[in-house]
Amino acid sequence: MGQSMKTIIFDFDGTIANTLPFHFKKVIEIAKKYKITNLSEKEIIQEVRSKSPRQLMTEFKLSWLKLPSVFSVIKQAQKELNKSIEQIKIFPGIDKVLKRLKKNYCVGILSSNIKENIDKFLQLNKLEIFNFVYCESNIFGKDKALNNLVKKFNLLKENVYYIGDEVRDIEGCQKAGIKIISVGWGLHDKKLLLKYYPDYFAEKPEEIIGFLI
Repeated sequence: MGQSMKTIIFDFDGTIANTLPFHFKKVIEIAKKYKITNLSEKEIIQEVRSKSPRQLMTEFKLSWLKLPSVFSVIKQAQKELNKSIEQIKIFPGIDKVLKRLKKNYCVGILSSNIKENIDKFLQLNKLEIFNFVYCESNIFGKDKALNNLVKKFNLLKENVYYIGDEVRDIEGCQKAGIKIISVGWGLHDKKLLLKYYPDYFAEKPEEIIGFLI
């Protein structure tokens, strides 16, 4: 894994694996548990997809003091996901893109999910092609995770691209000084993502390759 080679780092949830239905279910559970909204389940999902995490905190009147409890629920959900990983689908077309990229680039994963979940999913989907799978649990600290990853693997930031589906991916990359390719098939919708000015935006997986040539 040389410094001169481009390194393409993928998010996992919402970018490679369609864990969205599972996570939406957990978000609805959190909303009901803390009685933070009177919206219907469909409306809650729409809010989650069209607003940044900080906007949601304001919308749902969720104080920072409650965040540790919310994070605890999220981590528990990730443990539960391990039991259902066989039911999680890969986004159509992303497997072919990953295999093509692997021929010319260093390819890795950075995720706040549990490494055991990711490894199991990759094995089930015959995608054990990554140079590394790096996991950090800090939900809002994407820039810190990116900087830690760059340091760990001795990468040059100008040769690194991150591919993700959320606003916090864009913000983290901008803080870390890394190029971001946002994707239109994950958690946050296109309109929201473009408000945060990603370097590139891919509507379909195959478009990612064109941005790297």
